[in-house]
Amino acid sequence: MIPKNDVKVFLKKITGPFWPKFRKNKQEFDELRTILPTFLQHPFHSGQAGKKVLLVNMGILDAKIEAVYAKVFESLGYEIHILAAYHPDLKKIFNLFGVNQIHYYEDFFKKYSLNKFSKNAHQDFNILSSPKEFLNLRWKNIQIGKYSSSSVMRATRKSGFDTQETETQKHLINALTYSYRAAVVSYDIINKIKPDLCMLIDRGYTPEGELFDACLDQKIPVIQRCGAHKSGYEVLKRYSSPEMSILHHHSLSAESWSYVKNMPWNEQSWKNLYNELASTYESGDWYSEVGTQFNKRLYSRQNLINELNLDAHKKVAVIFPHMFWDATFFWGTDLFNDYYDWFVNVLKIAAQNTRLNWIIKIHPANLVKAKRDNYKGEHVELKAVYDTLGQLPEHIKVIPPESNINTFSLYNIMDYCLTVRGTVGIEASMLGINTLTAGTGRFDGLGFTIDFDNQQKYLNSIRHLEEILPLSSDKIELARRFAYGIFMLRPIHLDLVDYRYLQDNKASIKFVPLFKNRQDFENSKFYTTLRNFIASSKDDYLNI
Repeated sequence: MIPKNDVKVFLKKITGPFWPKFRKNKQEFDELRTILPTFLQHPFHSGQAGKKVLLVNMGILDAKIEAVYAKVFESLGYEIHILAAYHPDLKKIFNLFGVNQIHYYEDFFKKYSLNKFSKNAHQDFNILSSPKEFLNLRWKNIQIGKYSSSSVMRATRKSGFDTQETETQKHLINALTYSYRAAVVSYDIINKIKPDLCMLIDRGYTPEGELFDACLDQKIPVIQRCGAHKSGYEVLKRYSSPEMSILHHHSLSAESWSYVKNMPWNEQSWKNLYNELASTYESGDWYSEVGTQFNKRLYSRQNLINELNLDAHKKVAVIFPHMFWDATFFWGTDLFNDYYDWFVNVLKIAAQNTRLNWIIKIHPANLVKAKRDNYKGEHVELKAVYDTLGQLPEHIKVIPPESNINTFSLYNIMDYCLTVRGTVGIEASMLGINTLTAGTGRFDGLGFTIDFDNQQKYLNSIRHLEEILPLSSDKIELARRFAYGIFMLRPIHLDLVDYRYLQDNKASIKFVPLFKNRQDFENSKFYTTLRNFIASSKDDYLNI
């Protein structure tokens, strides 16, 4: 037998600079193997599985939760197939849950040379004349232009893209090449596995976006799961047609919205909703998946006015820019070319409208995402402020991501909320604050926001923002009902595990099983309600 120390020296030598990560992964796997009950390695169904589900893995960190979902699918008679980018430890983790059919993108990609797809990409690009034409580019029913654009902006952290700029052209053609290949491979994956259902998380980048579209094109429903507003909860939405692809996962289907609009409503309903948001903000757990409120403090109205040096005699408008490069073209249609175009246009008018206090709240998730990506550059949204305005006018204040101001504090002073389609628009509306949207796909057009179909009308409203009348009580109730549906009914509780995001600089994941045997597993509410949702044909999981 080789001495343990000799094995360690050998592994350290062959892994080189990757030794710390290798050692950390090994430690995490050893811990997981210790805490997971062995019953998970046995099938949860009896006899031959009659259906197949394709679970699209989003990396080693998410594998444990995906495997928990897999066991629930298995209990319904689904044969489990995992699709992933290759990682040496991935299969070992799924094997601990008795999931053994792992497919790697690389095995499908290697069948094709990129040369052919590169030629197609160059040909397409040469006949396109604008970013809009590039965004609308499709192959079959797959939105290759949108996924290429999103992937380029995510990789380069650019504010937008100019199809006439040489370096950008290279990035876009390269991304389009890979998107073409992913589109072709998506049909290969479907033809080989023949899934009856697919589940994934991110579906706006290559190659997941192309697979999402291909499934819908082949009439294979896709359930998208994503983090809810607090740890231990997720949101599930079923997409069953290409037309649904523009809908944000945190939207309500027509059926869900009808239910929420007609459900019993009283003051206690509102108190429960308010307390849910207030407590989650106060604890710092609000969207802790990306660390939005880590190390933040709540300010009173007067303290915040003093902290930001606002004119107490003027109303307050707050601009909430989206991160320009993150999920830029995933949902709906935008009033402007992109998030950057919208932001710059609003800034220019804000500079002229001195009748209001203006606050620019840069997205706090920039910090965790920069740490995860090992990004050390400047925040492009912050750069856009100073590139557009130069020295800030006295009536405009900026709250950078590093600020210790808890976002919930802003609702004490805000009169107007400006966003394209951000979650903040839901919160502001339910608190009686006028919200102006500049994009569709989430909560626009439901009667409690101010929406536009024309840029000039939108910009004219910004010029005279202070003239907009307060929300009526009917509209506020509509907003509160919608918010109740999103924050109280849509999330599913993963009560099987202690699953949370730690408040560190990377929002690290904690995963501890809370079940000891199969009976514990099957007695959980997550198990029961997820089974019911999977077996249904409903678009939204609702906790009702």
